[in-house]
Amino acid sequence: MTLEEVNYMIQLIINDTQVAVAPGTTVLEAARANGINIPTLCYLKAIRPNQACRLCVVEAEGPKMAKAVFSSCDLIAFDGLVIHTDSPRILQLRRTIVELLLAGMPDNQAVLALAEQYGITERRFGVEKSDSCMLCGICIQACREKIGGSALSFAVAGDETSKVAEFVQLDRERCVGCGTCANLCPVGAIQVEDKGAVRELSLYGVVVNTLELIACTSCGAHFTTAGVVDLLQARLAKDGLEVNAGYCPNCARAKNPAPAAAQPRMQTGETA
Repeated sequence: MTLEEVNYMIQLIINDTQVAVAPGTTVLEAARANGINIPTLCYLKAIRPNQACRLCVVEAEGPKMAKAVFSSCDLIAFDGLVIHTDSPRILQLRRTIVELLLAGMPDNQAVLALAEQYGITERRFGVEKSDSCMLCGICIQACREKIGGSALSFAVAGDETSKVAEFVQLDRERCVGCGTCANLCPVGAIQVEDKGAVRELSLYGVVVNTLELIACTSCGAHFTTAGVVDLLQARLAKDGLEVNAGYCPNCARAKNPAPAAAQPRMQTGETA
């Protein structure tokens, strides 16, 4: 590979501004890197884009591409690409998307903030469902791809026993209680709370799973689940490391300021 190839940058235009980005950069990443805001609800850099919320839509055209609407989260920039993030067509489309989100999540604070941003004062569409799940699948993706648990999946029609949201079901035997799903949920539909010696996973105030917490042998604080410890041990064993599950992170740091072994974290969801 030549030096010229190494330093090659893609040239595109976003809202009449010339932008240079590295090959493989998405339009959303290119816009944000240059101070151009494109709203999103379901975008997370660590998770593969799935175009669920559709808020990041833009108009795009290129040398061999007619003007059309695309999701900027998974549109890869290329030379000669021209992007419009706030054309009348896009602004109207985003407004409609927010109205549809309101129908599915009428009381969700993130969606209500978007409605205020786009000047939506009346609701054209009736409420479609009762919970705040936007069906983005981020919790399912993260559990499967980042945690390796596959505890969450989209609900199967007719199976009411394991549903934790209108379209999501939980396999309680597979759930390790890491809290990653709650930390990553863009609309706060999942909550994780430690109460004494147990960790509760809830949706809209309804507890859907309860797991016991391990107590620190030094200070007695309950700080993680056995499932999280097993998960970390399995991952770190590949690098010849061990998890010292006897101490919480604070006590472990106090005993060994530069620990050689990883410690389970007290903050839920930090194992991803």
